[in-house]
Amino acid sequence: MMSVKEVLGNIMEGSVVSIIYDRFSSAWVIGLAIVSWFIQKGDFGIISNHNLPVSKLADASRFVGFDLRKALREDNLAIIDIFGSRYGNREELKNVFYLDTVDPETINPKISMIYSNLKPLMKGKPIIRLVYTLDGAALILGEDETLKILNQTLAHRSRELPSSIMILPVNKDVVSERFVSWIASISDYVLVGTSEVTNRGLVERFHLVRSPMECFEPTTYDFKVSKERKVERLKFKKLSP
Repeated sequence: MMSVKEVLGNIMEGSVVSIIYDRFSSAWVIGLAIVSWFIQKGDFGIISNHNLPVSKLADASRFVGFDLRKALREDNLAIIDIFGSRYGNREELKNVFYLDTVDPETINPKISMIYSNLKPLMKGKPIIRLVYTLDGAALILGEDETLKILNQTLAHRSRELPSSIMILPVNKDVVSERFVSWIASISDYVLVGTSEVTNRGLVERFHLVRSPMECFEPTTYDFKVSKERKVERLKFKKLSP
């Protein structure tokens, strides 16, 4: 069995990584696993949270042994809490930032101001960025507005943080096919998690569909989650080609 690190290898600087999964797939946690992995090797993590109260996000991160609260305390991670800003659920945690209002027209300039404030924490470190999640953003802002904002974000990133890696998880059962297709089209890496309920239980597959690596071949893996609460609990067995 392989780990997520072995499956993905070295993700290239400046890449956009989309993780597309369905309603029962455990692939929702892969983005958090990647952030944990990169923080452990010295990167600075930034999570834009659209889905959960931060305390619930911290609990979800424990699924792969990611101590999100510790990463915040130790200045290895910052969270821009769009969910809490939108619904008035603010928590007194270090390095968690809020917006006064969540408006599609002004959200990117406000986030840019937060990034400016984060420069002393970044200290020249590589940056790993996670939008948790794109379907959550679409529910708050609308699909069209989310795509426009993401376009602006990618353009800004190419100027200000050209070597940063951006992780874009999206539950395809929540948004339209058009939305998913667009996300896949702008991604350097496309990862797809699928699930099927059978008489043998839940069967999961993980498909590495696109990669910029020269020797890349699309590959399918059997995907299982073991009991350990650490990144290595995500286990992959190569099925093809």
